[in-house]
Amino acid sequence: MSKILISQKDLHATKSGVPRIVHQQLKFFSNSGHEAYAIAERIDKEAVLNSGGIPYKTFRWPISGYYRRINYQKRVSKAVKKLGPELVIGHGDIVEQDICYIHNCVHLAYELINGKKIPADHEVGRIHGEILTKQKFKVLVCNSQMMKNDLMERFKVPEAMIEVLYPMYSSEKFNLESGKRDSKRAELKLNEEDVVIGFITSGNFKKRNLSLVIESVAKLKQTTETPIKVLVAGKDKTEKYQERINALGLAEDFIFLPSIDRVEDYYAASDIFVLPAHIEEFGLSIMEAMACGKAVVTSNKTGASELIEGDSRDFILKDKTVDELFRKLRILVEEQDLRLKLGQLNAEVAIGHSDTEKESCFSELLKAKGFNF
Repeated sequence: MSKILISQKDLHATKSGVPRIVHQQLKFFSNSGHEAYAIAERIDKEAVLNSGGIPYKTFRWPISGYYRRINYQKRVSKAVKKLGPELVIGHGDIVEQDICYIHNCVHLAYELINGKKIPADHEVGRIHGEILTKQKFKVLVCNSQMMKNDLMERFKVPEAMIEVLYPMYSSEKFNLESGKRDSKRAELKLNEEDVVIGFITSGNFKKRNLSLVIESVAKLKQTTETPIKVLVAGKDKTEKYQERINALGLAEDFIFLPSIDRVEDYYAASDIFVLPAHIEEFGLSIMEAMACGKAVVTSNKTGASELIEGDSRDFILKDKTVDELFRKLRILVEEQDLRLKLGQLNAEVAIGHSDTEKESCFSELLKAKGFNF
């Protein structure tokens, strides 16, 4: 039996992508007979225990900012000395570790969203810069080829140290049969003839480019007689978006929804999934929507777009302009047979990247890099 320490500063929530990956890792190590510790400032202890892990909560510095992150790193270092783990896995919050997972291209994302370089005092940028410059890890795991290319160029990380490991979705939760389409559409007062576009994320509507969806749908409404509704799901401030929607006369067409555990019901209620993100280092919601049999429109700056195949690649945005998204949405809104065809294709492609098909990827990575667990 070996001791494993997995660090992720915030493990309080369990719906977002990074905590889900941590819990997958906890289950892997506990099922293999090892002691797997999850260390965090904020932690759902019950969820960690249910995944077979041992929760290890650190002190949370009361003032947010860069110093809180430095303080967390010191706490993790003390835990490493105390526990003496054979393997340390970090998820973007600590400098020293054996395996470093980076989930966000902080510098590239800032440049694409804001059109300028990230400020020197940006707290996450500073931490990531330190991690990637000092390179005190044996393996750097990226979740897309896009991320790998950026980190190699920006921080001169040797290619031999980097592995691309695409995040896996739950095939049990997301599949062609999952989701209560009829009841959810009835609950949302959607008509049978409505073509429903789903913009379904964990949040951060600016990064995911909700503004582009709003402007493109406004143009679409002027050129088609097909009734359209848009579901917007995720946790973010909505006031400025709702103001623009109202100004465009679309108040009855956009439905803002909270994040829920049964997000598969949102996918089921939708006919088209759209995520024209400025950047999405992977975008698990894309794969989930594909697995649920939805036609997908996304941008070429999403990691998951690297996995889209066949005719569905025609709906990957290159320029992210209003006219480009409008044209692709209009085709899918007006051509039901094409929507269904692409949805079926996407479901077939997605299953190859599910947890059931790729659960051995993490094990193979460990063995390939000399970690015998």
